[in-house]
Amino acid sequence: MSAVAAASEKKRLESSCAAVLQGMSGKTVVVEMRDENYVIGTLESCDSQLNMRLQNVTLIRNFQKSQEAEYFVTGKHVRFVHFENRVHSEAAIRRCQKGVSAVKSKFQPNRRLDQKQFDGSRKIVD
Repeated sequence: MSAVAAASEKKRLESSCAAVLQGMSGKTVVVEMRDENYVIGTLESCDSQLNMRLQNVTLIRNFQKSQEAEYFVTGKHVRFVHFENRVHSEAAIRRCQKGVSAVKSKFQPNRRLDQKQFDGSRKIVD
């Protein structure tokens, strides 16, 4: 990808709701697909068209579960994206702009801001 294309992609990403998803990289998400299937896994990356790459994935198709190490979701097939806990969208967008993951080492100084947004909520999936 050229530098111009990369800059254009970053600008589109930051001006859309995909910025929140990109800022949530490293967190567990549940992707509900248009065909009533579900993909549950750790978000690795997301682009401006909501194409997502997930790791450690559980697929639920026709009420049957299967496990995958990695899975790619095409944005046009996404109905909803559910987060495991509450999301502080402003912090997620800032992380997207800075290009950092939502999961940080427990010894980093800004842990309190990231951790505050995920505490006190219930899990969607066990």
